[in-house]
Amino acid sequence: MFSDLNAVRTRVYIAREEFPFETLHLYESFNAQPRFEIVRNFGSQQAVWQQDAGKLSELVGEEVYIKFEHTAGGEKNQFLGIVTGVELSGEASDTAGGIRLIGSGSSILLDGLPEKRSFTDMRPEEILGSIFSDYRIPFKCHTSRELRLPYAVQYDETAFSFLDRLSRDYGEWFYYDGYELVFGNPGKQEELMLDCSADVIDLKLGSALRPRNTHKYTYEPQGDLYPDAEGNTPVATGMTLLKKMVGTSDRLFNRKFLTELEAPVFQGSALSILSRKESTSYVSDMLKAEATTRTCRVRLGHYVNFNFPQTMNLRSLGQYVVTEVEHTVNRNGHYENRFTAYPSNPVYVPPKNSRPRKAYPEIATVVDNTDPSGQGRVRVRFEWQQERTQTNWIRVQTPDAGRSDAVSTNRGFVFIPEAGDQVMVGYEHGNPARPFVMGSLFHGKNGRGGENENHLKSISTRSGHTIELDDDKGGNWGITIKDAEGNMIRLDTKGKNIEITAPETISIKSKNLDILATERIDVHSKLMNTELSELMQVQTRESLVEIKETHTFRAQKADILGEQVQIQSSKENLVLSSGKEVQTNSKSKKIKLS
Repeated sequence: MFSDLNAVRTRVYIAREEFPFETLHLYESFNAQPRFEIVRNFGSQQAVWQQDAGKLSELVGEEVYIKFEHTAGGEKNQFLGIVTGVELSGEASDTAGGIRLIGSGSSILLDGLPEKRSFTDMRPEEILGSIFSDYRIPFKCHTSRELRLPYAVQYDETAFSFLDRLSRDYGEWFYYDGYELVFGNPGKQEELMLDCSADVIDLKLGSALRPRNTHKYTYEPQGDLYPDAEGNTPVATGMTLLKKMVGTSDRLFNRKFLTELEAPVFQGSALSILSRKESTSYVSDMLKAEATTRTCRVRLGHYVNFNFPQTMNLRSLGQYVVTEVEHTVNRNGHYENRFTAYPSNPVYVPPKNSRPRKAYPEIATVVDNTDPSGQGRVRVRFEWQQERTQTNWIRVQTPDAGRSDAVSTNRGFVFIPEAGDQVMVGYEHGNPARPFVMGSLFHGKNGRGGENENHLKSISTRSGHTIELDDDKGGNWGITIKDAEGNMIRLDTKGKNIEITAPETISIKSKNLDILATERIDVHSKLMNTELSELMQVQTRESLVEIKETHTFRAQKADILGEQVQIQSSKENLVLSSGKEVQTNSKSKKIKLS
């Protein structure tokens, strides 16, 4: 039987001074802020209002130290917190009145106003270190050093809410142990054996049927892969009842439930780990122990077991981890606690978020587009990110993207934003840790619009390469392709002309070249060279060659054939010259000289 000689004595200290109290409640839980309520009775309304209200209000923000201690055994349970509120109350009957102090653990400092912060390519320990550098709160991180988060965002939420969400997404413990914040499973701890005939006032064991056959997949864009993993978790031999529940669950819910993994991960092994953890969270929820005890040795995050009297001849219920505990001290100074615990093997995993954080499209600025993997990704910085903070490498949405048999890369519409461009960023499934660029935006300093009646459409690159499509029928109706050096191709829709301009040279190369003009071809040049390697044929109905000064015709052999040939010198002599002889050949054997 429990002896009052080993009762629990409770003391409260505020600002290092002992504070007398009437009743006390302290609630602690995984994934929640602890909270306490301390009531001190002054006996009457008059006594209450005779207190210095200003002095009492100064208690807000003071440090609170609560100590539960067994009078005989000396076992202690301690809690360090902060007073967050003070209430004075007095009843009209003038028979009661007092002061009520409410507060939380020092972890309450993490529950400031919602804000946005990001963490790129960091381990959970590094993320916690960055957050806690702004607060004077001790913490311990027990996550694997191999787990690295590509991108995590505290998105319009408090730091505490963010860490709560992070712990659920990655299946990690998260709680305030009375002195420091704990993130991750501390591992093997000493088991507290509760004597059901001495320590335990009442005990309730509940079971519930839950499906647990998770099948998770994710998408890895760098390798264009869809890895997947099943999440079945074995149950420890000692947990007989839980083992039966899992067997029943697998028999009734005998299919795999395929869903995408919410948490972005780098490592392929992380997918298997997180899938297994999610399955374990469902297994953990199949069996629950609730008990009321007289001992303050029950601590949040610690393991407990139950020792039944030998006369009952009962098998052990197995080991459980305490995930919720409420300490109560009544008006008579009597202490007791009520706690909730779940099986410790498989290791307890907190339940998933019922309402994951949703992100909505927002504006950002591109800070880097030199993708080290050469895949056209960019890094952006939101207005709320600090100067040295930015996203990881994120993909850019485009109207068309892919590959084909003929084009292995960059088939489609390739327009990667430039550094300094303003872009709109969206989020896959609304997940703030999965951003992508939806498109780019003009603003008042770089946008001109489509001008009058929106007649002008254009594509311009960084160096000035431009394609303009002009729909102004009364103006420059047509299409213009140009660059910064004066090269231009102009399709004059209005005049039905095509103009090609180059400051230097225009080269046309092909196997065959056909030029067809239904009316005329004009060639204007200072110098014209025509070089053919084999044969030149010119066919025309009439030919007129007018040379203002000199015409020189050179060939190894020259033939002039025609039904009638006339050579005429209108002013000077006609000279026929030959290296040997000048021969005439006429069918009439006549030469007419006049």
